Amino acid sequence: MREDFPVCSTIKAAQAEGLAAAAVEHRVWARHGTTCAMLALDSAGMTRVTRAHGIAHFLARFVQMRDLAQAILERRGCLAWRSFADNLFAEFPAADAALNAALEIHRTLRARGIMLTDGEPYRVCIAVGHGRVLDNGPLGVLGDEMNIVAKLGEDIAAPGETLLTQAGYQSLATQARPPVEKIELTISTVAVTAYRVLA
Repeated sequence: MREDFPVCSTIKAAQAEGLAAAAVEHRVWARHGTTCAMLALDSAGMTRVTRAHGIAHFLARFVQMRDLAQAILERRGCLAWRSFADNLFAEFPAADAALNAALEIHRTLRARGIMLTDGEPYRVCIAVGHGRVLDNGPLGVLGDEMNIVAKLGEDIAAPGETLLTQAGYQSLATQARPPVEKIELTISTVAVTAYRVLA
């Protein structure tokens, strides 16, 4: 049986009341709006390795990475996290904590030596952002900033790399900002500024 999650339930109820689109938008943000940092992590090589070695081979290594990442996310103060397929998503109170978690995940994966295949280490691609989003309960958060974070993490970041959205970078404490390379991208015809972390 399909379950409507919080944001959808609010929209349906508002529409049933006959509210205009602007009023629906206002109600949704009033009830579910929150400001937080977001982290999106994508595993490198799932399609290729699954075809060569089987899905169980990949998932066994994904579980090792997930358990490793979970400990780091929780130690770094994440508000919530979840995994889908070969991805992890997490929310944090601030971008500094999300970035520190991302960098620690990369370092720990290298140190632990989890191998995707005999000759290839398990690597992940991560993006971090910060902004106003909708809290959709167990499904995480929704909004423009979350969409950009997901796109950067899944489609743009290279294995072993962390990217910051413009808002994510700007929300970092000045003394905590790592060396970065500014990059200009087009994502789904939208111009996006991001920052490649060089630390």
